[in-house]
Amino acid sequence: MKFFQIPDYDKLASIPTEKMQIMVEDYVMDLKKKLSPNSLNLPISALKAFLDCNDVELRWGKIKRLLPARVKKTGSEAWTTDEISQMLSFTKEIRTKALIHFLSATGVRIGALDGLELRHLVPINDCKSVLVYENSVEEYTTFLTSEASLVLDDYFNQRKNDGETLGPDSPVFRSAYQLGIAKTKSASTHSLKEIIRTLILKSGLRTNQTKIGNRYNKQADHGFRKRFNTILKTTDSVNISLSEKMMGHSVSVSLDSVYLVPTVKQLFKEYKKAIPQLIINDSTRNQIELEQVLKENSELERKNKELLEYKTKVDQLWNEMQRRDHIEMKSTL
Repeated sequence: MKFFQIPDYDKLASIPTEKMQIMVEDYVMDLKKKLSPNSLNLPISALKAFLDCNDVELRWGKIKRLLPARVKKTGSEAWTTDEISQMLSFTKEIRTKALIHFLSATGVRIGALDGLELRHLVPINDCKSVLVYENSVEEYTTFLTSEASLVLDDYFNQRKNDGETLGPDSPVFRSAYQLGIAKTKSASTHSLKEIIRTLILKSGLRTNQTKIGNRYNKQADHGFRKRFNTILKTTDSVNISLSEKMMGHSVSVSLDSVYLVPTVKQLFKEYKKAIPQLIINDSTRNQIELEQVLKENSELERKNKELLEYKTKVDQLWNEMQRRDHIEMKSTL
């Protein structure tokens, strides 16, 4: 309507079909100069929906042939653990640290944080389960590592010290405040994105990155989700279907959205396998890996002890049988 200076919807819908066909083709040719080939379908689909609702039938096959081939998307790469560590080294804000750790450990979309409340977090061992998109068709459960849980608890303690009374309905990430006792409000998605964007620029991580059009090869907030997905999928023995559940993917594995309903305990069992790689701090990761080795050695020692005890009992039974056989043979003679 803006392109052709059409004043209202009725005027747009009343344009004769043949004239509208030419106008749409001209509009598509203009859009090709302004938008990425991957972005053209959205405005064209919106226009088609409007015209279909108003019984304006165009030759859409001809129009679609005017569209250029889609190009490879940028922003497909994940943040590395070293890059996330670098981000954290450039901030002293506990909320920012908690945000970075939260996204890294859970793999949630940043839009899921707006409206996330404390009641959605449940302690599980030294970690936390996180219920995302509660009571919606997209609802799913993911987890926080022990490292991320500690940082998040520090953020909560800071808010308590500032005078805030935290309850089940308190937002996990609160908007900026002057006084802690002021009415709490969940931080908006836009403000959280801006925090991450600013931190990435401050830490110098955009300096050597590839940029095509307006997009870098690593998306500011979605790069954390890609890292989470990559780690889960490349960790030995992690169940692929359960890792998809922890990503909130409903149709990636056929019929799993209907027939696979794992418990939180089953999901956490898989998540624990990836914790060492999800951890950001090297010393924390090394400590966890050491504890796992010690636990495995302890388990191995326990099994060896049980085998030894079993062997001892078998030997005793064998010796007893031999003794009885000897006595019976002697009595027969």
